[in-house]
This record gives sequence, structure tokens and C-alpha cells, in this order.
Amino acid sequence: MRAHSWKEPGFYMLGQLKKSIRRNYNMFHLFLMSLRLKFLRVIAIFIPDDVYVKWRYKRNLGKELNLISPMSFNEKLQWLKLNWKDEISTTCADKYKVRDYVKDRIGDHILIRLYGVYDRVEDIVLDNLPESFVLKVTHGSGQNVLCRNKEEVDWKYTFALLKMHMANNHYYYGREFPYKNIVPRIICEEFLDDGGKIPIDYKFYCFNGQPHFVEVHFDRYGQRKNNLYDLNWNLLPVEMTYPRFLGVVNKPECFEEMCDYARILAKDIPFVRVDFYNFNQRVYFGEMTFYPACGMDKFSPDNYDEFLGSLLTLPEK
Repeated sequence: MRAHSWKEPGFYMLGQLKKSIRRNYNMFHLFLMSLRLKFLRVIAIFIPDDVYVKWRYKRNLGKELNLISPMSFNEKLQWLKLNWKDEISTTCADKYKVRDYVKDRIGDHILIRLYGVYDRVEDIVLDNLPESFVLKVTHGSGQNVLCRNKEEVDWKYTFALLKMHMANNHYYYGREFPYKNIVPRIICEEFLDDGGKIPIDYKFYCFNGQPHFVEVHFDRYGQRKNNLYDLNWNLLPVEMTYPRFLGVVNKPECFEEMCDYARILAKDIPFVRVDFYNFNQRVYFGEMTFYPACGMDKFSPDNYDEFLGSLLTLPEK
């Protein structure tokens, strides 16, 4: 009996039908996301930042937010949202402008190769780009497109997604001041290909200019797991939103180098998380984040929220 070939007309048409259904579903989901973001932007006009932050904190963590005398890490991050509005945070949260910030303080040798900067989605010319790359909106958080092979990407959907991100102001979602005044752009960077995945992510938590802990992310865009280590590479018995990675993790040879870089970049900032990659025996800068998980990380055990909070001295209003 002859086996059916996937190239036969019937199978080809079925495959095209599945692709069409998948694309229509994705586009509809994109439409719903766009409506939700527009709704958040509208209500932001009528709801003051402090009221919105208190409501969202209670909704996400099930606790009342204490802004009068904040004690925990999450509470202090909410206080910083409302009371610390230094323009340096806007520069460092901008994924394009932060490159100059890093270059001026450390040098461009830790910057990921930049292929292009675009003011509009329509300015992206795929023929001018390599097979693999990463697209990032400069004014967002997590709105990245990882392209391992540009021939396999549904660019109609991807460009529609980027247009939605470009029209959105991330500030309205969590009232994070650094995002409010960033000029929307798209940057295209080299894809650091670690066997088809991005390399391990080292995220240094810097309190009042000094790194104290590093959160290590494994398989960030897959089966994501996080571990928290002190600066002596002791694994801490805590989970932060995601489960812990239980395998053996060796301290990277460039760990002290990353610590020094984090200290330089975090100088004079109350709190910031500075991210690096260790790839091909080199350190690469990732990004700077002022409110990890929008200041609503879930700690297990809970007392780590208070412990991290004790490390952060809030500035004057």
C-alpha cells in the first residue's frame, strides 16, 4: 500500500488551512490584547497613580499596600514608583539610550551587536538582516521577538504585534515612571544563540548602588526556572514567582567582572536590577530594570520580601 506524501494536494491544503486558522486565532488574540491596553490607558486618565497601585497590589498579592512606612521589598518598590522620578531611570529603561549610558561608564565591549534602530515597523527591511536576530521595543518590558530563522517567522502577525507594542505606553500598566517618557523605537540586536536558546541570564539586585544578590534565569523562554544566589555563590532557599532549578550550577568565571559592572551602572540609584549574559567567555550587558515583576514578585517563603526590603534605604521624596 502506497504511503501518502505530505506534498500531495490534500495534505498541502490541510496544512494551509491549519496555518490560516492559527493565524486568524493569533490575530484575534492580538486584537483583544490591543483593546485591553487601550482600556488601561483610558482608565489611567481617571485613576490616580497611588489609587491604581494600591488596587493592583491588593489584587496581585492579596495584601494591603503600606505606603506610609513601607517595610517589604515589594512595598518599597511601589513607594519608589510614586516618589522617585529621576530622569536617569528613563534613560536606563530605554533599551536604545541605555547603550550610551553603558558605553560611557564601562565601554562598548559589553554591548550586544546592534543591527538597526527603527522609528516605525515599516522601516524594518528583512533582507538587510541576518538569518537570526532579536527585535525589541525600546519603551517596553518583555516585548521581544526572538528570531532564530527569519524564513520560519509569520511576519504578518509579528509586525502587527510590534505595531501594537509601539502604540502602547508600558507606564499605564504598572505606573512605572521610567517608561512614561521613552520615545518608542525598535532595535535589532544579535541573537546570542546558545544551542537555540538565549544564554543564562544573570540579574544583579543592586540596593543603594551595591549588588547584594544575583537572580539566575534558566531557559527564560521555555521551561523557565530561577535561582537566587548571594555574592559568595551560595544558593538561597527561596523561590521568586518561578520554581527553582535543582541541577548543579557552577559559579561563572566572569562573576566578579559582572559584579563590578553592576556596581558601576547602579551608582547613585536607590534600587535597580542590572542584567548580564555570559556567552562565549564574554560578558554582555542585557538591560536595567527598576521594578522587577512590577514590584509584585511572589516570594516563598514570604519573609524574603521583608529581608530584601531591609537592604533598601529609601531616598527623600
